[in-house]
Amino acid sequence: MEAVMASEEGCGELLARLSDMGAVIKALKRALPFTGPHAGLALLATLHRCGEQRIGDLAGLFEVDLSVMSRQVADLRDRGWIERVPNPNDGRSWYVRLTPDGTRVAEEALGSVRRLLVDTLEDWTDDEVAELSGLIGRLRSSLDAHRARAARLPRTARTGTVQAGTVQAGTVQSTAQTGTAQTRAAQTVKGH
Repeated sequence: MEAVMASEEGCGELLARLSDMGAVIKALKRALPFTGPHAGLALLATLHRCGEQRIGDLAGLFEVDLSVMSRQVADLRDRGWIERVPNPNDGRSWYVRLTPDGTRVAEEALGSVRRLLVDTLEDWTDDEVAELSGLIGRLRSSLDAHRARAARLPRTARTGTVQAGTVQAGTVQSTAQTGTAQTRAAQTVKGH
């Protein structure tokens, strides 16, 4: 069976649903009994799920500038929720990981979100929840792969001003290079 590409009409509907997801995420954040910054909660959850990470890898995973991630890490470190540890393989770099207090905060917050989702999705089956989780993970992977392919194209190709013959069909590979945090996060999404 030949694969059929997504239509523009179908993607238009997806765009509307993604906008709805923004509202869902905001509602979940408002319902949380979390005293820190919500960006910090996402970072705590990632470290809880994936283990220690380099700040640069976390910046890539969250698609923020390194300076933004460094400020978030500093804030959580000041709260005593994460700590820096030296990279045993490279003395010039550091990892960040949860402290015991950070683990407690992450587990409490994640437990609250899970309970809220269970209550909210009371008329959903586990199969439906798993299907949605899988599709969201697949969407993220597709976006990452698209971005990786686009990054390998000449700048003019990325802006759509390619002259005929500059980029030949089949010269762009479809594999994405993902960081350790992204790979581990994708593998453990179903667990949380």
